[in-house]
Amino acid sequence: MSKQLIANSKIDFQLLVDKLKEYIWVFDVALEKFVYVSPSIYQLRGLTVEEAIQESMTDCLTPESLQKITNSGLRRYQRFMDGDRSDAIVYDLSEYAQYCKDGSTKIIETSTRLEMNLATNSLLVIGVSRDITKRKLHEKKLIDTIRNQQELINNQKQLNECTPELYVYFFGKFRVLTKNGFKPIKWRTAKTEELFAFLLHKESQCISKTEILEALWPDFEPEKANKHLHTTVYNLKKNLKAVDVSFQLELINGFYCIDSHHFYSDLGELNNLIKTTVNPYDSCDIETVPKIEQFILLFEGDYLADNDYLWALSQSTFYRQQFEKYVFDLARHYFFKRDYMSTKRILKKLIEIDNLNESYHQLLLNIFLFDDDFISFVRYYDHLETLLQKELGQLPNGSIQKMNQHYRKYAEEDIKNEKSHF
Repeated sequence: MSKQLIANSKIDFQLLVDKLKEYIWVFDVALEKFVYVSPSIYQLRGLTVEEAIQESMTDCLTPESLQKITNSGLRRYQRFMDGDRSDAIVYDLSEYAQYCKDGSTKIIETSTRLEMNLATNSLLVIGVSRDITKRKLHEKKLIDTIRNQQELINNQKQLNECTPELYVYFFGKFRVLTKNGFKPIKWRTAKTEELFAFLLHKESQCISKTEILEALWPDFEPEKANKHLHTTVYNLKKNLKAVDVSFQLELINGFYCIDSHHFYSDLGELNNLIKTTVNPYDSCDIETVPKIEQFILLFEGDYLADNDYLWALSQSTFYRQQFEKYVFDLARHYFFKRDYMSTKRILKKLIEIDNLNESYHQLLLNIFLFDDDFISFVRYYDHLETLLQKELGQLPNGSIQKMNQHYRKYAEEDIKNEKSHF
């Protein structure tokens, strides 16, 4: 009975493998050939197992994809052979363009795992590939639609806009410059400046009087807070009128209502970048790279960081998170393009903002390894370990520690070689 069950399970498993929409394969790096391909490859590429086994990488991949796997794969294989068993080396998920038997090309998502063949002591790449061509086409249509719609909106805005009456900056320290000579406005009181910042920060035509009072005078009695607000509104209008800016602010049914105005603000530009920067699956493309670079230029510091406005804290956290997300995506984009100078530039900016984020440090350590600069790798690891011990009382994460344990010996050899030259 048990033999029959085993036989049936083998048949069921074979049927499952044959009908999968994904195909499984095993590539021997030393032999430079496939040693196993599941029959379901026929569903994806129109090839029999026998035909697929005879293929080389050159036969099945487009030149661009072949270059991509050469750039990233060979170094990954070498690090695995050297003993690196971190997840970033053992596992990988990438997209490639593959040829089909009929001459067409499909976009394939490939998940791979590296493993040693103990019998032959050779490196095996075990992969599962699936066709994502339709998904990529849908993604492209969606991204193109969003970008086209946003471009139409932006074009219409530009037609409606005239020369800004004021230039307003929220990141770092709140600053308001006049259009004539870009001179900073001298506010009558600090609360006058804060009220103007709060009104523009809300990005709304009408703002509740109660909300303003709670934000600017939270500890005052209502009557006293109302007097302060009335005086501050008067001062604000006087300040703006003195620099020829018409700023209509009226109290209607408990709400302060603002007429439309023509001010430039880094906040508005940054929000527009966030809305228009479509970043599918945390990746960058030729459209998003310049936008994120502009994001970096605009982000001169945390949102209203130098003003210590309590009502700005939640927005400050939001923009910090958006900045780090998009900019780290850009750093990884440059890294995979092997543009290590740009990657270091971006990571330096990120580490200045959050020097305890180990993801940033780990990517920087990887750059040293990819440059075969083992001495810099070890020195930077030692700096990171000291920093984390001092600030958090802990060592770097396990993956970083494994990297250090494996590559420190190469640095020691390089240091010995340097000394031998003197």
